[in-house]
Amino acid sequence: KGMNIVNVLPLMPEEEIISILPVGKDLTVDSSICMITEKGIMKRTALDAFRNVRKTGIIAINIDEDDRLKFVAITNGNDQLIVATKNGLAIRFSESDVREMGRTARGVRAIRLRENDSVVGLTVLKENARLLTVTENGYGRISSFDDYRLQSRGGKGITNYRCAKYNTGVAGVISVNDDEDIILISSDGIIIRIPV
Repeated sequence: KGMNIVNVLPLMPEEEIISILPVGKDLTVDSSICMITEKGIMKRTALDAFRNVRKTGIIAINIDEDDRLKFVAITNGNDQLIVATKNGLAIRFSESDVREMGRTARGVRAIRLRENDSVVGLTVLKENARLLTVTENGYGRISSFDDYRLQSRGGKGITNYRCAKYNTGVAGVISVNDDEDIILISSDGIIIRIPV
């Protein structure tokens, strides 16, 4: 079952953990933390802004009342990102389109969402990698990053998966290399590991 996280982190009753990022002890490296909300608002903050964290934590992003943080990634300042939505759209843009902001800033629009859509994935493009898209009903597809043209942030994106045709939604996206394995976990806790 595991240990309750409140034994390690003093979380508020309405708080939940969204992401865990491995970082070294030296937070002065030229890296950034990119955060994106369910409604497509992205914020980029220098990693060293989180050097002096109190036991009770510090504010990383200000979020609108009807929104919530969904994904967090570490970038190097020159990376390209893909943001994917539940209804099958995706946008590829350079992280430099999102200027670095202080910890208490709100962020800027990464993708313009259509009605009843939400962000379900943020991935950093890796060299010699491809994009794995997995749907809610368990289908997966690997695409070349070349299929996603580079755009400016804030656009509507392009079609990544035809959700209406297959009566499903996108569960997530991730960068994968051919020599890796992927682990998929269902909402009931069933797990499968397969080669890319």
